[in-house]
Amino acid sequence: MGIFDGVLLACDVDGTLLNSRSELTPAVSGALASFTARGGRFTVATGRSYLGFETLRPSLPLSAPAILSNGAYIYDYDKGEALRARWLGGPFEAALTDILDAFPTVGTELHWPDKVAIMNYNRWNEQHMRSVRCVPRMIATPADTPPPWRKALFVDDNKVLTAIRDFAVPRWGKDFSFFFSAENLLEMQNTGVDKAEGIAFLVKALGLDPKHAYAAGDAGNDLGMLRAYPSFAMRSGTPEARAAATYTVPSCDADGLVDAVRILEGIYG
Repeated sequence: MGIFDGVLLACDVDGTLLNSRSELTPAVSGALASFTARGGRFTVATGRSYLGFETLRPSLPLSAPAILSNGAYIYDYDKGEALRARWLGGPFEAALTDILDAFPTVGTELHWPDKVAIMNYNRWNEQHMRSVRCVPRMIATPADTPPPWRKALFVDDNKVLTAIRDFAVPRWGKDFSFFFSAENLLEMQNTGVDKAEGIAFLVKALGLDPKHAYAAGDAGNDLGMLRAYPSFAMRSGTPEARAAATYTVPSCDADGLVDAVRILEGIYG
């Protein structure tokens, strides 16, 4: 038994768990190990796919299934099985065709759990693949690779992505969510699938009390969970993330998650 028995902490990865150099610092690693050693259930709630998270996973003290692809894929590493998988469905191919007809040169990533295909590969795609340590397959059109896909990403200059969002939301917003996970990453996901919904699924699956579920994040794809649960936003995060969260902690480069664990110690100690 420990002070954190029944407490879940679901944490965004890039810009929250990792610092701006994509590093897991010893201080953050130690704080999370201390949290789990005292009964806490720690997991990630990330936009990364199974493949993009795989190289990081061995260094983390996960004590609950991982929420991947912004909630579309929930994977139990202890059991070696997916607890839930949601594919991009409905009119996704029609919506993607509509967007690419209007923005034919935008860098576009299509993700499965274990691979990535890219159209119009650009420098932002290169940076993204380097950060998640993935080797993508290059394609010319969506027809060059088989559906269904777990999620789609538009990867380009922020002005281009803002124009895509403004074009797509009035046309396809009923079926899909469009949100920024970083300045140069615009996510496209099924409506109703997000990190908050992934935490709700996990809380129920683990038999936990949702009052003791916490979230930590820094960007647009974290807003749902930051609003739905007691939460921590990095000071280095977006103004919207800081406004949505219960607590603001130091930046990811100042080991903000260490302070988050200290706050939890004050609550449960």
